[in-house]
Amino acid sequence: MPELLLELGCEELPATSVRRAFEDLRDAIGTALSEAGLLGGSGVALGTPRRLIVSFADVAARQEDQVKEQRGPALKSAYNDSGEPTPALLGFCRSSGVEVGELRKDDQYVWADKKVTGRLSAEILAEALPKAIRSLSFEKTMRWGSGRMRFARPIRWMVALLDGQVVPFEIEGVPSGNRSRGHRFYAPEEFEVRSYDQLLAELRKRSVEPDPETREGLIRNALEAISSGTAQISEDLLAENVFLTEWPTVVEGSFPESYLELPTPVLVTAMAKHEKMFPIRDKSGDLANRFLFVRNAGEDATVRKGAEWVLSARFNDAKFFHDEDRKSTLDDFLEKTSGIVFAEKLGTVRQRADRLAALAEHVAEQTGADRDEQVLARNAGLYAKADLSTGLVSEMASLQGVVGSEYAKREGILDEICWALRCQYDLSLNSVVDSASARTAVRLILADQLDKLAGYLGVGLAPTGSSDPYGLRRAATLLIEAAWRWPSPLPAYSELLAAACEQYTKQGFELDCAGAERLLGELFASRYDALLTDVRYDVRDAALLGDFPQEVTAPQRVRLRTEMLTSLLPDVGFIQTATRPINIVSSARKKEIPFLTENPLGLDLAALDSADAAGLYTTLSGHQKALDDAVDKGDKGEVLRLVCQLGDPIVKFFDSTMVMAEEEDVRFARLSLMWATALQLFAVGDFSKLVLEG
Repeated sequence: MPELLLELGCEELPATSVRRAFEDLRDAIGTALSEAGLLGGSGVALGTPRRLIVSFADVAARQEDQVKEQRGPALKSAYNDSGEPTPALLGFCRSSGVEVGELRKDDQYVWADKKVTGRLSAEILAEALPKAIRSLSFEKTMRWGSGRMRFARPIRWMVALLDGQVVPFEIEGVPSGNRSRGHRFYAPEEFEVRSYDQLLAELRKRSVEPDPETREGLIRNALEAISSGTAQISEDLLAENVFLTEWPTVVEGSFPESYLELPTPVLVTAMAKHEKMFPIRDKSGDLANRFLFVRNAGEDATVRKGAEWVLSARFNDAKFFHDEDRKSTLDDFLEKTSGIVFAEKLGTVRQRADRLAALAEHVAEQTGADRDEQVLARNAGLYAKADLSTGLVSEMASLQGVVGSEYAKREGILDEICWALRCQYDLSLNSVVDSASARTAVRLILADQLDKLAGYLGVGLAPTGSSDPYGLRRAATLLIEAAWRWPSPLPAYSELLAAACEQYTKQGFELDCAGAERLLGELFASRYDALLTDVRYDVRDAALLGDFPQEVTAPQRVRLRTEMLTSLLPDVGFIQTATRPINIVSSARKKEIPFLTENPLGLDLAALDSADAAGLYTTLSGHQKALDDAVDKGDKGEVLRLVCQLGDPIVKFFDSTMVMAEEEDVRFARLSLMWATALQLFAVGDFSKLVLEG
């Protein structure tokens, strides 16, 4: 079968966009081929900063012919009283390309079998390929020349071949063809392309390695082979260099030892984040005055000299600001944040520091901290944003938190607080929360995100569509992930949000606290879909308990319910049994039939007028305290045991008792009993949301 090859040549794409771009391009083309009935196998996709390559080895040369059934006019409209075709029927025949005698009839309509000739694949691809290219999305886009198309970078050439023949189309004045280009500096001349394998071979002859996995291996091996010490290889930085280069070569450089007086995180950040360089450690594990740099072109000596000059300039600036910062204390920097606005209507960073101090202490208290750890949390909150007024952070914004931590160490502040300042923007640094340092760090993260959410949601600035300028979705995600990492039960975030709103109120800010809580529930509900992708959609829905906003903002309990519901999925009988009380109460609510919503176990026992109803009531009453305790402790096994014991009493109740009795007091009592039953079932989840197969 014919092979499809597409190479999209561009100016250098942002490194973070390349992989997603070539994968999205492959998926878009694959979908178009599949919908057209042309796809015979899976596609491959590769990419470099200057090109996105997609190939499908087995594409049909043309679509198969099809016979499509078309419905015509109704019989009464198709023929007149004499049985002759009406104008409506004749018009249908003309549009369908059939004769009257070829039509079929059923009891109501006439039908035509229309033969649809399959189109050539080249014709379909001439429409599908430019559409797929235009469908690619990027974080930032641009226009160039006089065109109106927005793309990450200008498109310079396109190779589009089906079975070696050009698939003709044009985008922004660039026609598709069969000519590619090699490395921008080593082999910029065009060359002819005939197939996918030949393209890859010719690119490699012209100093382009098209396969990112191969480039990664080349870089990793060279980093280890060339380094005069131990290369500090960050996987993120390695991946970035893979998509910054087409023909990677590693060189080692050095910088003056005097710069080693700067804090190590400053040096590492300047090298890795700002200059894309890999630091080197000496035999003792200390940072050496050397680095590794991945070049895409040029001579080693020239590139080394340029990299050393750029890095030294960066270090020199950092040293200047660091030396200036040494003239002030962390308290000085804290007071300077009075001149930094946190957000319109939400005050200054200095005001926020006081809120964070109080909120972090409250979070510590609510998460079981003793007095010593409460004080640690309070001080961490107070100084968390002090470094925003430092010269070093103004020069290197990515060092927020890191600079505060280093300056706190310099002043002899407790290690637990220094660690919390260091980790406040990176939850992953505390994968295990088993020490005072880790607990303080996570409590600070909780306070930081809760203060942000309370403020922005309280003034009505919730995310809309794809717009989230204040990072509130990320804030919700951090809170959920932190809860799952926390080793003991956490209160619902709606409770902690109320405390955050209270801190704003104390400072005189007006927030819609009830609205903020409602928006928080909606925000959390939307994040679970992205974070619990391994859980069935109906199980997620059942676990959220959307009618109870507080439960939605309790991530530990949400995940616990997904696990319990998943384990119960094979027990179809119990799920059906558990669904009945929930459905009955839901129906009664819709019909506005009253029952006891608060403390339903306080119902009138005599009004139940049923021995099996009384038996169910006895079971519920006996379970209530133990079930509440098991839920509070997150004891999955005990919750399941207690809830599953409700199965037989529920079945007996329904076998002998009618809930919707004619007597008003009996109906009220029995509906109240059903609500009490539903509430205990909700400890596992809303069974009515589960979809049973068959």
